[in-house]
Amino acid sequence: MRLGLSALLLALSPCLLSPLAMAEEAPMSITAIDDQLFSKHDELRNAQKALKEQQSVVDEKSDQLNALERETRTLDKTFSKAKSYLEDTYNKLETDPSADIIQAQKSYQEAWSGVKQNQKARLAAEQSYTESQANYDAQQREVDAITKAIADLQNDKTHARVEQLREELKQPQQLSISFTNRCNSSLTLAQCDKQTQALALQKAVKQYRSELVNRVSEPRVVERNIHDASLNIHIVKHTTTSSGFYDGERYRTLMDVELEARPSAKTACELLGVDTQHCFEPGIFDTEPQFEQEIAWVTLAIRSNVYGDSVTIDGVSYGSTPVEVMLPIGIHNVMVQKEGYKTFNKPVTVKTDSSLRANLVEKSNPLNAGDKFADGMKALGKGPQLVAILNGTYYIGENASNQVHLDHAFGFGVTPVTVSQFASFVEQTDYQTDAELKNTCTALIKGEVTPVENSHWRDPGFKQYPNSPVVCVSQNDAKAYTNWLRKQTGAPYRLPTEDEWEIAVRAGSLTKYWWGNDFAPGEANTGWSGTPWSNTSTSPVSAFKPNQLGIYDGVGNVWQWTSNPQGIAKGGAWNFSPDMAAADKQLFLSRSSAANYLGFRVVRDIQ
Repeated sequence: MRLGLSALLLALSPCLLSPLAMAEEAPMSITAIDDQLFSKHDELRNAQKALKEQQSVVDEKSDQLNALERETRTLDKTFSKAKSYLEDTYNKLETDPSADIIQAQKSYQEAWSGVKQNQKARLAAEQSYTESQANYDAQQREVDAITKAIADLQNDKTHARVEQLREELKQPQQLSISFTNRCNSSLTLAQCDKQTQALALQKAVKQYRSELVNRVSEPRVVERNIHDASLNIHIVKHTTTSSGFYDGERYRTLMDVELEARPSAKTACELLGVDTQHCFEPGIFDTEPQFEQEIAWVTLAIRSNVYGDSVTIDGVSYGSTPVEVMLPIGIHNVMVQKEGYKTFNKPVTVKTDSSLRANLVEKSNPLNAGDKFADGMKALGKGPQLVAILNGTYYIGENASNQVHLDHAFGFGVTPVTVSQFASFVEQTDYQTDAELKNTCTALIKGEVTPVENSHWRDPGFKQYPNSPVVCVSQNDAKAYTNWLRKQTGAPYRLPTEDEWEIAVRAGSLTKYWWGNDFAPGEANTGWSGTPWSNTSTSPVSAFKPNQLGIYDGVGNVWQWTSNPQGIAKGGAWNFSPDMAAADKQLFLSRSSAANYLGFRVVRDIQ
């Protein structure tokens, strides 16, 4: 009987449908895979234990077989001797019928019996060893099979994690956003409204990105890898519910924004830190649907080579570098500025998460002797004010008799480093000075150099003010401060050499003091100089007139460290004679010395 086509298909239907049903079977959940992994790991431990036990059996059988093989060699030697003895005895019988053939035969038979027993035992041992080795191989195959099953489950788990994250990233979200903007007075109302809406959308994208990361099942892993992947966030639609000035100065926009992420096929793998092969199946390609009139938002990271700059994108200020800004894809005008540097101004096309480094170049303005400047710092504020000293020929030493050629320009501290400036350094670094560690600072008491306990830069034995020169600091402390300035400003700060100090303080003069050879009472804070601070304490760093370059306290107030490794300070002090404040005078100390008449000022190299 011939079957009709429909009947034939019906008969074959179980065979046709079975593979399809298997293909559509739902994949295991991560929890189910973890349960199986737990069981498999338990199986693996038991199988490895059994394998180890079987290895012991194999080793034991191997030892037994080796012992029998050693015994075989001994028995073979014994048998060979017995055989030779028997042959010799037979030969003697031809000439000596009384030879003892019975003893020779007995020795031969005993040796032969031993050989046969050994052969039998060795055959049994070889068979036992072969069986134990086969059992070991079977156990090893079981361990390998379980190990492979675990690897397959781990692979399935990675796939499941990827699929789970993909589903989590697909979830759209609607946010209600409020953004307040202080518009520039040069903008029209329409321009202000447009700018505020753009910033509100930027806030929405940033908030959605943060909340999306926190919503996923593995937020810590995703957060760790978020900078290696692009979420491709899209604003599906947005509606402004309210906008306008609400206090006459600030413009506020309220918006309802619907957003969703459309990451590429490999993004889930990048966020989880797994191989991208887990994100693709054979024959499946990374294709993205096309959506019209929707704009993706991405991250632009901006860095520069200087500190204290300002970043403006499309007319909106974003503070200083380094900074990351969420922007819609397209062309944006990026401007990075800093005083004394040429402005970096460039249109940037942003398509994906990307970074931009702005290399600011110092303006090539001609440098003049006496020009004053200060470097910006990572922390708020500026470094010590400096005055420019140019290269050239100068005269220094006693009676200005030593001609020197300065081959470089440098910035010289306008004043010694003050208590306030040094305090900023200590507060940010928790630095302890040598005097604080030793709990001692030196003072001149009745003309004698005397260590004073519980004395340091905060309490040197007299009242200090924020604008007083810091004292009780060693050369080590001064260098620590200049190193901190280097890190804060990115500029090459250090202590001055003796020649640099004298060149700057003389300001081109050839006399003992920058104003002449005679010390005039009241012109500087030295001992016996007739000022309110003489022989009493330091004075504020700008209490007296500066020299021709605008440098204060080049004469008196505090001795100032130079970079000389022998420990040399210059300048005189409030409790030393006026003659010691002459430009060529020196004070020799150890580099760890700290005294209440000893401070320092800084130098910055000018490239």
